[in-house]
Amino acid sequence: MLKSTSKAAFALLTSLLLNGCSTEAPEASATNVLAANDFENLDGWLADSPALATLNQAKAHSGRYSTMVSAGHDYSLGYNNTLGRLSPEWPAKLTVGAWVLLPNDQAAAKLVVEIKGTDPAAPSLVYQAIELPKAVKLSNKWQYVEQTIAMSGTAKPDSKLLVYLWRADSKEPVYLDDLKISLAK
Repeated sequence: MLKSTSKAAFALLTSLLLNGCSTEAPEASATNVLAANDFENLDGWLADSPALATLNQAKAHSGRYSTMVSAGHDYSLGYNNTLGRLSPEWPAKLTVGAWVLLPNDQAAAKLVVEIKGTDPAAPSLVYQAIELPKAVKLSNKWQYVEQTIAMSGTAKPDSKLLVYLWRADSKEPVYLDDLKISLAK
């Protein structure tokens, strides 16, 4: 009984962390979406995680919550899972999209998509980052950004996919909401 309760709690937590998406995001087939998060269901679930400090209610694209980077918080909440758990079939390409807000022209951060092998000391198999000041046209307005990555030939099902906001040298907070990972067309 205890094992099944633990499995049910784990399934509920995983569902809460990975599901939910903005109705305002560009259209994507529901069958193409592999993981999405609007950060609404994390409060109270990650009490011991240092990344929980990046969950905030100051600005949000949808709902009440978003995640952010700022002085003292270099990395936001994001996605971290093995490729084998992300999709039942091997994806040739993935598209990662999210809504971001840069409050002014002093704000700079990067939306990072990274694939790491099983050796933590080895360099990343894939590392792509959208430089948000170049991708965002207006300050203090939510804007959608996305990037498509080709799967590395050396990636395996146990390789990790990481998606997160990195502060880089931003002097101002930068906000991220409604993150979505999809099979690329």
